Amino acid sequence: MTVDSYIGSAVRIAEQAANASDQIEQELSLPPALVDDLTSSGLLQLYLRGSVGGPGQDAMVAYHCVEAIARGDGSTAWCVMVSSTTGYLTGWLDAAVLAEMAGSPADFRVAGSFRPQGTGVVAPGGYRISGQWDFCSGIEHANWAMLACSVEGESTPRAMFVPADEVEINRTWSVMGMAGTGSHDVAAHDVFVPQERTTNGGGLPDEDLRLYHPRLLRMATHAPVAAVALGLAQGAIDGVVALAAKAGSSGSGRLLQDRPDVQLAVGEASAAVAAARSGVIDATQRAWDDPEDSKGVTEARLLYVHAGHACLDAVQRLFHAVGTPAAMRANPIERRLRDLYVAMQFPAFHQSVVTGGGQALLGVEPEGRGW
Repeated sequence: MTVDSYIGSAVRIAEQAANASDQIEQELSLPPALVDDLTSSGLLQLYLRGSVGGPGQDAMVAYHCVEAIARGDGSTAWCVMVSSTTGYLTGWLDAAVLAEMAGSPADFRVAGSFRPQGTGVVAPGGYRISGQWDFCSGIEHANWAMLACSVEGESTPRAMFVPADEVEINRTWSVMGMAGTGSHDVAAHDVFVPQERTTNGGGLPDEDLRLYHPRLLRMATHAPVAAVALGLAQGAIDGVVALAAKAGSSGSGRLLQDRPDVQLAVGEASAAVAAARSGVIDATQRAWDDPEDSKGVTEARLLYVHAGHACLDAVQRLFHAVGTPAAMRANPIERRLRDLYVAMQFPAFHQSVVTGGGQALLGVEPEGRGW
């Protein structure tokens, strides 16, 4: 498949997801037909290496695909982002092992947690792991779980790739937004994991690919997160424009599109989201083209945080300007606002990233997340 075909599939699936958004939210999961479409299009494994039959796409393609889907439904986009980026650490697995895990044709749908909430004990040929991991988005449709564990005698947490049918799903996900991600807890009870299906991310990756450049880890995993926020915000703008042409607000017979406060909010929101989007795309491409430029990589991460906050502010402005109709579940604004509030809890948007970026630009040793 070509780059355009992946993005085209994302645009098509965005409409399908938008039509199923109520069902997705109510059932806390993606419908089987939607999962089948995402699987056959390769969108749940964008970073899976081409040498094992995966799409082998870069961060820019992942960004555009996730953004397109988020315009239709935030939960679907989040699941695409998580499955593709959680599989990032497969870059340190042997290609033959990974090919066997993915199957033919490749079908690698992964959920899990980078937080070392489990423990591993060395056993003949591998490890035995136990623990409980929270926020495992997409676990209902995943066929693999990536579970980070602390291992006695090892200083760095180890990622353990476990078949999804060997873990227990504890359905704990009850939230205000991103409900359809089904980000439940996962538990493992003395599960054996072969050594070759684990990695601590140390040393050289199995293949010398740009995606696995050490300076691009946070960019490759966080650019698609920013894409969720930007897609949600643009979807909210699209929704307001469509609503404004046919609806008024309570207490007034004027169409929303004829009200100056709505006109102002749409103008400001559109400008803010377009500016944030341009910054993210430009910085991501520059960082990808020259990962040795530390300033470029730093700026990209700063712009991801900025984009998230700009999107939340833009949708809040729209919500307040539209008034009561914006709170109606029949209109596509309130869900996007709720989804954005939940998405903004993700570490990629944490203010410590901004502090660390400022320290790096000032020549001070960065502190905070991932620096």
